[in-house]
Amino acid sequence: MLEMKGIDKRFGAVVALNKASLTVKEGEVMALAGSNGSGKSTMVKVLAGLVAPNAGEILIDGEKKIIHSGTDSTREGIATAFQDLSLIPTMSVKDNILLGCEIVTKSGMVDEKESRRLVQELLDRFHIDCDPDDYVQTLMPSTQSMLEVAKAVFRKPKILLLDEVTASLHYDEIATLFDIMRELKNEGVSMVYVTHRMNEIFEICDSITIMRSSETVTSGPVSDFTLDDIIFYMTGARPKHSEAKTAAAEDQDDREVVVEVKNISVYPKVKDISMKAYKGEIVGIGGLEGQGQPEVIRSILGAVRPQSGSICYMGKDVRFKDPAAGVKAGIGFISGDRSKEAVFDIRTITENIFAGNSAKESLFAYLSAKKVRKFSEDAVKKYNIKIGKLKDPASSLSGGNQQKLVVARWIAMNPNLLLLDDPTKGVDIHSRQEIHDILRECAANGMTVIIAASDTDELLNISDRVYVFYEGKVAAELSGEFKTSEHLVSAMMGVKEKVQEAE
Repeated sequence: MLEMKGIDKRFGAVVALNKASLTVKEGEVMALAGSNGSGKSTMVKVLAGLVAPNAGEILIDGEKKIIHSGTDSTREGIATAFQDLSLIPTMSVKDNILLGCEIVTKSGMVDEKESRRLVQELLDRFHIDCDPDDYVQTLMPSTQSMLEVAKAVFRKPKILLLDEVTASLHYDEIATLFDIMRELKNEGVSMVYVTHRMNEIFEICDSITIMRSSETVTSGPVSDFTLDDIIFYMTGARPKHSEAKTAAAEDQDDREVVVEVKNISVYPKVKDISMKAYKGEIVGIGGLEGQGQPEVIRSILGAVRPQSGSICYMGKDVRFKDPAAGVKAGIGFISGDRSKEAVFDIRTITENIFAGNSAKESLFAYLSAKKVRKFSEDAVKKYNIKIGKLKDPASSLSGGNQQKLVVARWIAMNPNLLLLDDPTKGVDIHSRQEIHDILRECAANGMTVIIAASDTDELLNISDRVYVFYEGKVAAELSGEFKTSEHLVSAMMGVKEKVQEAE
């Protein structure tokens, strides 16, 4: 059994944890839930030995333990799989998995044959399709995330910490992970599972601990909670249930086509994709990872050059030379990969919000400080972004507020077409709902939205129609009574059913 009691952690004047606590029984999966900035990631880091608490105690099987380093954590039988991967990109899969626990012969030499056998056995167990000698940096993000978990499991821990590990995984990979988690439960492994996907909590977890504002507010068996209960304890307010009502209910024949993609191909993933989006409509793109979703979105923006096919935007055939040209034409883009494609960490909140607007200006255009500040203040207020000061760096914000900052950046510009690539990855349910409400309002006001998402429930909830990609082609177009989880998953897996076939 694992217990954390009265854990305090402060970073200067910032209170990260305030007398927080949790308990995990042997062979139990405990969900650790909370909005971004609630303190749950800090709790995981305390157990992983990355953060030393200012006060409190940690007990394992009733004995008080001191964990002030990763070595301390490992010695106590704790292994962690992080959302921000601990893998070394320039090393091979085999070397990453074995790092720190190499297999050696009696003479003290590395046993290459046995090492390769064990690593391949692990890859097979996780259904990871790669070679042990492949470099990590050459693998898809979802494969890297699975390797992160496999690396932790390889250490045969008594306590396994899983921090947002499904954020980059797709349907089939999550199913594999959950099967392995059930096997580990039967072996007596205790697990702390951090996720923002509420359906996963009800599917795989036995108990739940909910945090808010650096404190533990409640805990108990998952069966004692409803989804509304969890949201209430996370936010302090009961959720308001809104329906996705947009202009999609109108007859499509009478509506303006804002963008139409015709038979485009982008080597090697996109082979022949055709789709269209009407004014005031939210169009979803679904499919397993690697089926061409990011490439299609970026080809519309001008970040990727298709080898064939055409794109018609606002009634004209276009092929933007770069994203800046797409932005000037009235297209916005929001990525779920905040660190690489969305947020400028060391720049101020003001600079981050105004970045999109400045891209529309000419190179030597004069920007008054008053105009920039007013634009940023209005965006922060309208989209309820929790900040300290506008001059603070964007890195000072929680993940959910960073993503709302990016949403504010583009929507404040009022684009004709907004493209989103997995925009709520790693975002808490409250912030996700706020982003969804913003997108619905924008669509109701005439903006066209195209959103790709790895979360099937999110895709069905937010979209009017869904195009499902499979092996670089549109496998199905789902709307109305056909827009169901069963049809979506079947099309994602390449199963032919009596669903709306793509034209």
